[in-house]
Amino acid sequence: MLTDPPSVPYGVTAVYISYSGIAVHAEGFGDGSWVAVSGAGTVDTTRLTNLSQTISSAVIPSLTYDVIRLNITSASVEFMGKNYSAHVSSGTVTVPFVGGLKVNSSTPAAALIDIQPTVLNLGTQFGPDFNMAAGARALQVPSWDVGGSLGNVGSTFDLMGDSWFNSFRSHHSDTLNSTQPTLTADSLSFSETNGGDDPLVVRMVMVTPTIHGGGDFGPLDSVANGVVFSVGSGGTLTPLSGSPNQVGSLFGDGGYTLAPGATFRFTYSGTLTSLLGGSGITAGTSYYVTVIGSETLSVQTVVAS
Repeated sequence: MLTDPPSVPYGVTAVYISYSGIAVHAEGFGDGSWVAVSGAGTVDTTRLTNLSQTISSAVIPSLTYDVIRLNITSASVEFMGKNYSAHVSSGTVTVPFVGGLKVNSSTPAAALIDIQPTVLNLGTQFGPDFNMAAGARALQVPSWDVGGSLGNVGSTFDLMGDSWFNSFRSHHSDTLNSTQPTLTADSLSFSETNGGDDPLVVRMVMVTPTIHGGGDFGPLDSVANGVVFSVGSGGTLTPLSGSPNQVGSLFGDGGYTLAPGATFRFTYSGTLTSLLGGSGITAGTSYYVTVIGSETLSVQTVVAS
């Protein structure tokens, strides 16, 4: 089963992910102990708010499994009423099961992948260029909720109000808590706290002009007009320049690992210019400061001084 809506730019109304190559790994066995699970198709993740959709069903050996993986073969978005392909930063999603997946011959078992795609527009409103990356977590569905049409590919299951799902989300979702940033033409400073129970990786920071009417979606739009930083393993911020194509690689590589409950202050001093080399920060202008982690993001609005 697959669940979770994506984080998307302003104007995106659907995100389609095509998948194949689903497999689970038997706990305690070597790297070659992957069991293939049939299933391939396309799902619109924007429709999976508090809802899951069965993407595969198969008979597999009675074992305990510790990891699931699937290939994202392609992605596309619906933007302003038109469909556009999206570059996928990492085509393989490999996810450990929280607590393992136990399969036996007497009781059907189900697994839920809580996938968390993030879509960026590296182009403009009139010439969009979309890039997508997906983090995920996985768990076993309690036996009392496994039955009926759940095993039929394409069937949906309402997760609203399920205590086991809410408990999983509260304990195993990445949560970044940000302080109010300070921003000038030659400096950026802010703190992030890991509010979850698992380590998380902070990979990228973007400073982009606020968009009138953009609401919650504006920070991921027109990234090329903003200042973009890669985050080093020691928490250093390094600005990018020259090509928006660099941004996509940051989704799945590097970053600073923030332990559960830990706080780190990120700082940068130096002239800030946009990704395409234009004027970076203007005093008195409002900006989004967006911090993207392995499976989460946080957004603050600040007026540059």
